[in-house]
Amino acid sequence: MRKFLDLGLKQIEKILQEMGSTVLECVNSLENIFEGGSDSIEDNSSKLHILRDELVEIATELLVRYQPMASDLRYIQASIDVSYDLYRVSRYAMEIERALKITGASCEFEKSKQALGIVREMIELALRTFLERDEVSTGRLLELDKKVDELYITSIEELKENLDICKAVEALILRHLERMSDHAKYIGRAAVYVKEGRRT
Repeated sequence: MRKFLDLGLKQIEKILQEMGSTVLECVNSLENIFEGGSDSIEDNSSKLHILRDELVEIATELLVRYQPMASDLRYIQASIDVSYDLYRVSRYAMEIERALKITGASCEFEKSKQALGIVREMIELALRTFLERDEVSTGRLLELDKKVDELYITSIEELKENLDICKAVEALILRHLERMSDHAKYIGRAAVYVKEGRRT
């Protein structure tokens, strides 16, 4: 019985690793689009949707068939949440892609590029935190999330002072990046839940 449960948990971990790699490909695409490239995120977002469905199916089967307890149960529940967070990151990346195509390469978007770099670090750290059950790193995620929040708030304040298309689109992009950073933060919190059994 335990052997089959462990096999299922390994399958979930493998899917999460693939989802993480795919989300980082979405971030790579955004970096290229910021520089005027013509990458598309839609295919990777669709792939993440399929992977999430696969993970939920495996997780449901494990819950029904083996009735896991304690940390195994928490890991399965948290993995479902994490798969949703990763999928949502890709959807926000698609929204940024659409916004960038409004302006083309005519705007600098320095704050957005800075925030995207922070979001990349957060996603990498959040995945490592969850997969390695390293809840200690959640503090760093909170620090990085605060930086993205500050960039977003600054863009809103600047927009009030000087309304133009570049500032308006950047505020929109930073709003999406702020949501992406939130999802990375949630992944880190999921590690605490698995390890300690408490929601933060």
